[in-house]
Amino acid sequence: MSTATDPDHYLDQGAARVRKSAYLSPELYSAEMERIFDKTWLYVAHASEIPNPGDYKTTTMAGRPVVVSRTREGTIAIVQNRCRHRGASVCQAPTGNARFFRCEYHGWTYKNSGELVGVTFPDGYEKIDKSTLGLLTIPRIEVYRDFVFASFNSEVQPLEDHLAGAKEFLDLFIDSGGGRPLVAAHGTQQLTYPGNWKLQLENGCDGYHPNFAHRSFFRVVGSRLHDDSSGSYLGGRSTAKARSLGNGHAILDQRQSVGDHYEKRALLAPDSEQIVEQLAEEVSDDERTRLIAESVHLGFNLTIFPNLQLIGVHIREIVPKSATETVVKYTPMTIDGVPSGINELRLRSHELFYSAAGFGVPDDSEMFRRVSSGLDTDEEWLLLYRGAHRVEGDENAAESHVTDELPQRAEWLHWASLMQEEKA
Repeated sequence: MSTATDPDHYLDQGAARVRKSAYLSPELYSAEMERIFDKTWLYVAHASEIPNPGDYKTTTMAGRPVVVSRTREGTIAIVQNRCRHRGASVCQAPTGNARFFRCEYHGWTYKNSGELVGVTFPDGYEKIDKSTLGLLTIPRIEVYRDFVFASFNSEVQPLEDHLAGAKEFLDLFIDSGGGRPLVAAHGTQQLTYPGNWKLQLENGCDGYHPNFAHRSFFRVVGSRLHDDSSGSYLGGRSTAKARSLGNGHAILDQRQSVGDHYEKRALLAPDSEQIVEQLAEEVSDDERTRLIAESVHLGFNLTIFPNLQLIGVHIREIVPKSATETVVKYTPMTIDGVPSGINELRLRSHELFYSAAGFGVPDDSEMFRRVSSGLDTDEEWLLLYRGAHRVEGDENAAESHVTDELPQRAEWLHWASLMQEEKA
């Protein structure tokens, strides 16, 4: 194994320091796609995005374009978005409905489940076996409570084993509907930033940055709510915790420290007062309080390694494009069957912080740009040792203060373990 792809070259002192080239090297990026994204489970879709036969969405797995479809039989199929003839993509739209995909280059036609069903001007071929020329399929697909995961590795471990300690919090996110299903009925926004995919991975459970990177947001919230402590639930004296959950998964757990902050914050959304008044006539006081607070946030940020984060009321999918370019997709989830006002609050609260015109996402994207710029200097190492002296438990099932860099070290250590698997 060359130094350029050896994980030991990039980490020091148990991931307390990370070499800057870990965020820059094209050779390392290619190795990550082969050893991590080709080998483990990747989040690809929520089942509610493709509820009907023929529905599809396009995304990327380990750099390969794929189409996730609902077949005629109601099952989920994932195929590589590449005609088997001359390589053109067969599906161009990000979402839609189609029973068949027809390559517009030479007209070869496939079922949405991948089988080749039509070859134009077939007499030009002495012999062609359509059964061997279907779209390439993804060998492993598992659906966990409507979350669709897939892997190129036919020998990958069972999905629930992969989820490890993250499963508990994935269940909490799913159960936030109070027995009603979560649905992705309002589209997905997409952002591209000029930086490595691991910057977003680290950021999702970074409890150190909000009071600084998002200072303007907390000032606005504090002013509107007449509360100058609006960001204290993530501050240095907070009782919130950062936890590692095994297999590179991590969580920022603010549930015991946030108090009624999220309930108050929901009232910043447009038309919130009228919505709350309407809810008083439709649900119990306790249910109304819970639904209003959870329309902003469930009290935890969850990272499921390597490409899924659940934050606020949205699903965040990390899509690496190159060593220095990353796409992030944000899909807000609404609740089927609740009073419409609740879903209105969920969407408006999501837009306030996580939309392209909101407070949080532009802040984070700017920080990713600044980090990427800073990597061009002579300093070799980035430091991730905050809180290393006060971790309780093993790094793979540990707890520390919310501002500590335990989640980032856990992510990097799991990264290293996967990158090591093919080390000679």
